Amino acid sequence: MIRLNITRILKMKGITEPNQFFIERGHSSSYTYHLLRNNLNSLSMKKLEMLCRDLNCTPNDLLTFIPEHGKMVPHGHALHSLTKTETATEVNQLLHNLPLEKIEELYRVLKGNTKPSEPQ
Repeated sequence: MIRLNITRILKMKGITEPNQFFIERGHSSSYTYHLLRNNLNSLSMKKLEMLCRDLNCTPNDLLTFIPEHGKMVPHGHALHSLTKTETATEVNQLLHNLPLEKIEELYRVLKGNTKPSEPQ
């Protein structure tokens, strides 16, 4: 079954107030309610594009594939490319185990500054 996986993206992006986030971007409170509970019966292309713009992602980032019980999809089928992992949880665990100096080094790399930091 193909489903939206909004919660995963919100965690990865650090969005802690999703209701407010979506309402501020023009989504109705009713739509937001159903979106966040993964309770949408359909999704228009216009809404899909809005979500992609709001979250700076692609439709493939929003969609996840969960095989239904009894409806197997062959190994190697293109739908499996939509299967997602809990990246945010894994990243948090990795960061938690890093020494502070490695976290600072990673921060510099992410900011585009790969030079060693000067002593404070």
